[in-house]
Amino acid sequence: MINKCALILLSGGLDSVTALAWASRQDFALEETLSFVYGQRHTREIDSAAAVAAYYGLPHRVISLTTIEGSRLTNLGGIPQGRDLTSLTETIATTYVPNRNLILLAHAGARALLGEVAYLIGGWNAADALNYPDCRDDFLASAQQTLRLATLREFTIVRPLIQDDKPAIVRRALDLRAPLHLTWTCYLGDEQACGKCDACQLRIAAFQQVGVIDPIPYAISIDWSGCQPYTEITA
Repeated sequence: MINKCALILLSGGLDSVTALAWASRQDFALEETLSFVYGQRHTREIDSAAAVAAYYGLPHRVISLTTIEGSRLTNLGGIPQGRDLTSLTETIATTYVPNRNLILLAHAGARALLGEVAYLIGGWNAADALNYPDCRDDFLASAQQTLRLATLREFTIVRPLIQDDKPAIVRRALDLRAPLHLTWTCYLGDEQACGKCDACQLRIAAFQQVGVIDPIPYAISIDWSGCQPYTEITA
């Protein structure tokens, strides 16, 4: 059997951790996990990525970039709080980081060329594709072709969640027994998740829809009525 050497782009959030949980059950030879510092306010997620990588027994490499400016997630104003996400009409989120995934994939591809890696795995999904254009399948297909042309290596960008919304990702993560208690989604980097930013709202709503209590701590009271307790997974 051909050795399918792979790198995991691991932010430490729900989506990338679910993608790692999925990949760990496939026939990939997982070489290492990659996280990126690019000026994001929530560098707290890097700690989560390190904990998740350790849980799966994988090396964790952090690549520090200069700040990618032009986003509320990095240098523009504050993080939006308490928005009504049911009525959004925006095509690009204010927390979209310009060309982030193109930049991260380029670095991941360069790292892969140091060995035999031809598979880059990440948590891109249908929910984020709504207002993050670099999370869409057509972009990822184009980036894959660009990497192949630029490197003469037959790269495959593996996106197992590309058809999933957030509740589907939570269900998949629970089925895969992913360590959700180690993940971090909030756009703020405090000790507790804010519960009000777009990322927190989507995560909370997904857990509520699935009927399971989110195991991470929140700074505000969350209505978990009708939800089952999360059973912490141990290695």
